[in-house]
Amino acid sequence: MLVNGVDITVEEALKKVEVESDFLKRRSNGMLLSDHQIAVLESNNINYKNYNNLSALLFEIEEILNEENNDELEEVSRQLAEIHYYSETNK
Repeated sequence: MLVNGVDITVEEALKKVEVESDFLKRRSNGMLLSDHQIAVLESNNINYKNYNNLSALLFEIEEILNEENNDELEEVSRQLAEIHYYSETNK
């Protein structure tokens, strides 16, 4: 496969992308979060382990976003809101 003018294998491309950091994993508190989401939360001093559900975590994130502009945290908020909708909302 040709990427940016360099011929690489699929295995090499997967190593560079670090796909596994975006996989959702069930954490000790029962929430589905990716490693990347946890890294963003931790960089904003949010300990996801202090929350027992996505609603409480989303509320905390929104409180922070109301006071400061943070594109990375806003993206995580959107992702978590989508997860919350599909996993916790009765349809």
